[in-house]
Amino acid sequence: MINRYGPWMDTNVVTPTGPNTCVVHFDYFLEADLLPRVDDKFVEESLAASGRVQAEDTWLCEKVQGGMESPGYGSGRYAPAMEAAMFHFHDRLWRDLTAAEE
Repeated sequence: MINRYGPWMDTNVVTPTGPNTCVVHFDYFLEADLLPRVDDKFVEESLAASGRVQAEDTWLCEKVQGGMESPGYGSGRYAPAMEAAMFHFHDRLWRDLTAAEE
């Protein structure tokens, strides 16, 4: 995953460790022109904010996983009301990649 928050960008590489578990590795990047003006407090506050977002995402993912294991779950790739932009991006990416193979 790639996340962009203002001058920060982070990448999250998710490595499965079992059928219902994973480990997420984070790398953080900052726009180069901000480096001379960044102090330790800014970095600490930014990483703390990222940690809060990641904790919220972890909770959400755990709830989604629980829902997927329930008898009421019906398969599908996207939540239409929430993920139209993601679907559009993946659809275009797929068309571009498969067109390159032709």
